[in-house]
Amino acid sequence: MTGHEAPHAPEGGAAPAAEQALPALSALAGHARRLALAADRPAQWAAISALLEQAFGHRLFTALSYLHERQIMRRLYTSDGAISPLGGYKSTGNGPWSRHVLEQGRIYVAHDAGDVRTVFSEAQMLIDRGLCSAFNLPVRYEGRVVGSLNLLSHAQAYRHADHALGEIIAGLCAPIFVEELRITQREAAAIPRADLDQV
Repeated sequence: MTGHEAPHAPEGGAAPAAEQALPALSALAGHARRLALAADRPAQWAAISALLEQAFGHRLFTALSYLHERQIMRRLYTSDGAISPLGGYKSTGNGPWSRHVLEQGRIYVAHDAGDVRTVFSEAQMLIDRGLCSAFNLPVRYEGRVVGSLNLLSHAQAYRHADHALGEIIAGLCAPIFVEELRITQREAAAIPRADLDQV
């Protein structure tokens, strides 16, 4: 082959990775577009839920706002209010999940029931419903974690989840969390932190 000849793909070989990724990227872009065009908060959360379902799958999706100065989280969205009621508050401490996700801003993956028991206070209730894995995405704004996107599903569901894609989606959601943080700040001032369940 001369220096001017284009390389040929092997006959019968797989398409280049970039070509394989195009349909998935197009679908995700469609969800992102719907998020940008959503006219109100319910429509925004519906778009985010569909985007996360397309990217990773979930049987339960919740979103939590994080108020760093009070170490309090507020549930902004839930796909199942019977399991995780909307608007609930939790206090955060120095536990492994809080350090990993909220303080260090790192994605957390629970692969099985044992992992779920290690970090979640409501672990047995989740496990009883078949929610034995978790994929938690910190949402950052100006370098600080302002909340998290939380996906739960069957065991081993997120073993091969694309962390880079998760970070992109979390970034798309940041403006919503910033707006909700103002509400969390107002409401949290009247809540005794000692009365709350801890993450």
